[in-house]
Amino acid sequence: MNKALKIVLIVVGVLILLVLVIPFLIPVNQFRPTIEEKASAALGRKVELGNLSLSLISGSVSADNLSIGDDPKFSSAPFLTAKSLNVGVEIMPLIFSKTLNVTGVTIASPQVTLLHNAAGAWNYSSLGGSAAKAEAKKAPASGASNAADISIKKLTLSDGIIIVGSTSSQKRSTYDHVDVTASDVSITSKFPVTVTADLPSGGKFKLVGTVGPVDQADAEFTPLDAKLTISSLNIASTGFVDSSLGLGGIVDLDATLSSQGGEAQVKGTMKFPRRCWWPVVRRQAFR
Repeated sequence: MNKALKIVLIVVGVLILLVLVIPFLIPVNQFRPTIEEKASAALGRKVELGNLSLSLISGSVSADNLSIGDDPKFSSAPFLTAKSLNVGVEIMPLIFSKTLNVTGVTIASPQVTLLHNAAGAWNYSSLGGSAAKAEAKKAPASGASNAADISIKKLTLSDGIIIVGSTSSQKRSTYDHVDVTASDVSITSKFPVTVTADLPSGGKFKLVGTVGPVDQADAEFTPLDAKLTISSLNIASTGFVDSSLGLGGIVDLDATLSSQGGEAQVKGTMKFPRRCWWPVVRRQAFR
C-alpha cells in the first residue's frame, strides 16, 4: 500500500470517528430551553420538546416529542402533539460558536385539534397574535425581541391528523394523512404552502397557494391566496358546518380562494355528483 493511499485512509478514518464522536461531545440539550422559549414567544402558546439529539450526517437536531399548548379559553389539552421534531441546522456555526441557525423543520405524525366556540371563534386565531404579545412580555428581552424574526427555509408536516369540532359538542371530524410543506416561513412575510389530506368519510383535499403575513391581532385575518381542489366532500362530516342547519350531501370543488381581512372569496366550479340535502343545480359556477 503506497503512502498516499495510507494518508487518505487515515483522513477518512478520522472523519468517520469525528462524525460518530462529536454528537456526544456537543450538549445539544442546552439549546432546548432557548428553542422552547423562542417558539413559545413566536406562537403565543407553551411549546415543549423532548430529549434532543444531534446528527452530523443529516445536519439536524431531533426531538423525541413536540407539544404546543391550546388557547386556555378553548381547551387545557394540547393544540398540537407530534411523535418527533427534526430541525435542520448549519453544523459549522453549531460546532465552533454554538450558534443555532435553522434551515428546515420536519414534524412527523402531528395531531392538531381545531375547535370553535358558540360565537364562531376558533382556537387557532390567537396563534402568533395577541397571545404572542402577552408571552413576549413574560420572556427575557433577548428571546422576545427575536421572536418575530424567526424564519424557516423549509417547513414540513408529514402524515398528520387534524381533528375538528366544537367546544359545545363531543362530536369530532377527523382528517387523515395530512401533509403540509412550506418554504421561507416567517410570521412577518408571505410564503408558499401546499396542503393535502384525506377527508372525513372519504374524499381528497388539496390546497396550493401563499399565506401571510400573519395578522398579529387575529390569525383568522391572515391573507391567503390559493388554488383549492376537493373531491367527494361529505358536507355534513366536515366539522366546519353547523349540524343544526341540516346541510349535507357530496360535492366536488375546483376553485381559487382569496381571503383578506377575514373575508373569503371563492371562484370556481362546484359539482354535486350525489344527492344533496339542500336545493341546488347539478353543476354550478359561483363567486
